[in-house]
Amino acid sequence: MFQKTEILKRLDFLLAIIFLQSVIYMLVVFDITVARQIIGFLYFTFLPGYLIVKLLKFHFRTLETLIFSVGFSIASLMLVGLFLNELGSMAGILQPLSTIPLLVTLNLLVLVITALTCGRGASFELFDRVSFGLVKWAVPLMLPLVLSIVGAMLVNMYGDNLILLIMILTISSIATVLILKNNFTSKVYAFAVFIIGISLLYHSSLISRYLCSFGSDIAPEFYTSKHTQMNSYWSSTPPAYFSLSIGRLNNMLSITILPTVYCNLLNLDFAWIFKLISPLIFAFVPICLYHLWQEGFGDKYAFISAFFFMATGTFFSELLGLNRQMIGELFFALLLFILLYKNMNYFQRMFSFTIFGFVLVVSHYALAEIFLFLIVFAWVCMFILKRHSNNLTVGMVALFFVIMFAWYIYTSRSSVFTSFLEYADHVIREDKTIIHGEYFTHLFYLKDWIKSFQVIQEDYKKIRIFAILQGDINNTEKRDIENKIKLVMEDDCDIIWEFVDEIPVTSTGKHLYTKSLLYHD
Repeated sequence: MFQKTEILKRLDFLLAIIFLQSVIYMLVVFDITVARQIIGFLYFTFLPGYLIVKLLKFHFRTLETLIFSVGFSIASLMLVGLFLNELGSMAGILQPLSTIPLLVTLNLLVLVITALTCGRGASFELFDRVSFGLVKWAVPLMLPLVLSIVGAMLVNMYGDNLILLIMILTISSIATVLILKNNFTSKVYAFAVFIIGISLLYHSSLISRYLCSFGSDIAPEFYTSKHTQMNSYWSSTPPAYFSLSIGRLNNMLSITILPTVYCNLLNLDFAWIFKLISPLIFAFVPICLYHLWQEGFGDKYAFISAFFFMATGTFFSELLGLNRQMIGELFFALLLFILLYKNMNYFQRMFSFTIFGFVLVVSHYALAEIFLFLIVFAWVCMFILKRHSNNLTVGMVALFFVIMFAWYIYTSRSSVFTSFLEYADHVIREDKTIIHGEYFTHLFYLKDWIKSFQVIQEDYKKIRIFAILQGDINNTEKRDIENKIKLVMEDDCDIIWEFVDEIPVTSTGKHLYTKSLLYHD
């Protein structure tokens, strides 16, 4: 009887998936506005990954299931898009990333995974019982998100940011209450992290109907993405007129294939993919980090850590102009989760590491290089200390190394690999200049100048005090002393200027601020 009930449950779930796919087909074919965007986004961003989690029988709790569902779903969209792109072009399909091929292939994939999952006898309980504490706090916790969206609309229409200021105060108040009180569950903290994150992101990204660069790479990213979307095809060998920097961007599927998939399936303007979809995906990064910190430091301190991560200005400003990095950071966080999480068998860990590792490589080259350095360093330390761990093996390090350099060398005219070599050459040449050139001499001279100036400053203070006490130095003599000190400062400030001028130019304008300090008394 029990076995018959389980079979009926699986059959019901399979029929529910078929019905949901029928709804998706209707929404796309008849282009039902709003419903197509909302239901389509939820379907393609959660369901494929959820089915993969159930197929592999991960023993996850609700939060872990949610995070991995998003990760596997985004990875599926990128991998299916890449698969269609390559096989479609070989089969003579001119636009393999157009709506119909994408929709049919993704729905077929979902149906196959559902059948396999039912065949393996997996449980399909998505969420645990919702606690009363979470329901009680859901409405007040949603307030910052409402204020964020309404406030951004008022800024666009009337130029009034009062609501956004109230939103920031509301977030501060919620964070204070959650930190000072001790009667909250982990689900309340996690929900608060997500709402605060998406509220901060939307309060910046939704201002203006146009894309805001925030001093980052949004313009070339948009150009590269639009080039793929207009052709409904991603070229692994970009045109010769692409510069090296554009070639690097073309190598990233996170801003070529992924936005194209969302744009064609949801029929959403490309700018809104960057303003709505990417920040929403990025909002899951703080949740993943919260869960990582939760295991070691507890709910409250994990929330504080995640809050400080979101409270930095870069989180809701500069990163909004780096869509490839927002997507890449999700997989970076998931890879850290895989390395630190203990309740996985070997196959689950290797499968997740391979998928997320590949998607990180094709999402953001700098994060991939950082992660490679991180795992190499960790493995070397374990080798020296003679500590063995199944969470990180030499095979995993070698696999990531091969995937990364194979992709960067053999796609997009080796733009990323060439840039890496050029940067390494630049660092070596600059090192030689610093060690053997004039800057090395100036460094010692600068130290001597600082010591000399400190002596002059102390002597000047003594003279001023003596003059006040004795009254035997007239104003003309005081001005002569001051003029001599200023002359020394003006002559030797040129040396400091050369050092300050070597500060890398960033979008935040820190080098300009540092230079301006030279003119302050």
